[in-house]
Amino acid sequence: MNSQSANTESGYGDKSARPVKASALPAVGTLEWEREGGPPLSFGQKVSVLSGAAAVILGDFGPRILWLLSQWGLFPVRRPKRVDLAAWAPPDTRAARDAEAYLREVSSQPMVNHSLRTYYFSGILYELSGLKQSIDREALYVAALLHDVGLFQTAPPAKEHCFTVGSAREARRIAKDAGWDEARQDNIAVAITTNLNAFVPLDQFGPEAHFMRVGGLVEVIAQEWKVHPENLVEILGRYPRDGFADEAVRLVQREVKQNTRGRFACLDPLFPILVKHTSFSLETLRR
Repeated sequence: MNSQSANTESGYGDKSARPVKASALPAVGTLEWEREGGPPLSFGQKVSVLSGAAAVILGDFGPRILWLLSQWGLFPVRRPKRVDLAAWAPPDTRAARDAEAYLREVSSQPMVNHSLRTYYFSGILYELSGLKQSIDREALYVAALLHDVGLFQTAPPAKEHCFTVGSAREARRIAKDAGWDEARQDNIAVAITTNLNAFVPLDQFGPEAHFMRVGGLVEVIAQEWKVHPENLVEILGRYPRDGFADEAVRLVQREVKQNTRGRFACLDPLFPILVKHTSFSLETLRR
C-alpha cells in the first residue's frame, strides 16, 4: 500500500523548464489515500469503481435468484450455521464505549442501528468463514460503529474529499484516547476507508476490513441467504431497519453534493436504487 512519491526530472540546465513527472494517485481507500484526504477520483479510478460495482451486482444476482426460488420451494438451499451472537457482544472497553457514545451523539437512529447490524453481520461472516487468522473484535466493533459518522459532517475540512476520511479521523481520535498504538489505529482507519470499495482483499487489508466489507453488503443489499434465519430475526429484532433506506439515501445525496468526484458521486444513482429496492424478507412480511 505504498504510494509513489513525485519524481522531478534531474540533469543539467534550467530544471524549471523541464517536465515534472506527476505522482501516481494512491489506491482508493488505502492509508496513503486517507492521509491525502481521499483525493477526488481520477477517470481510471471511476472506471474501476463502476466496474467493481457491476461485478458485485452480477455476483449477487445468481445467489439471490436461487434464494428466492428456495422460498417458493422450487430449489433447495443449504442454510448457513447458526452463530451464537453472545460471543459477539460489544467489547467492554473504553474505545468500544466511546465509539458507541459518539455514534449515538452524532447519528440518527436508523444509522445507529445500521452500524450495529453491520458489526454483527461482519462477525457472523467471519465465524462462518472458518478462517484460522484471528480478528480484532474490538477494532471491528469500533470501525463498524464509526464507519458512517462522517456522513453527518455538514462542513468537513476543505482538504477532506470523502466522508470516510472524516469517519476514520474520529475513529483514530477515539482509539488514540483509549491508548491504542498507531498500528491498531491504522487498522480501523483502513477498515473504514475501504468500506465503499467493491472488493477488500483479506490478504491486502486484513480480516477487520475484509469482513466489515462483506458484512456491510449483507446489511445494505439484504443478502439474507448468507446468515441463518434465527440470526437474522435476532439482529433485526434488536436493531430494526425502519427508516434506514430513506435516511441512507438522504445522507448519500448530501455527500454527492459535497464531494462531486467521490465514490458515492460515481455510484449515483445506482447506490440509492439498490438501497431502496432491496430488503430482508422479514421487513416485507411486516409491511
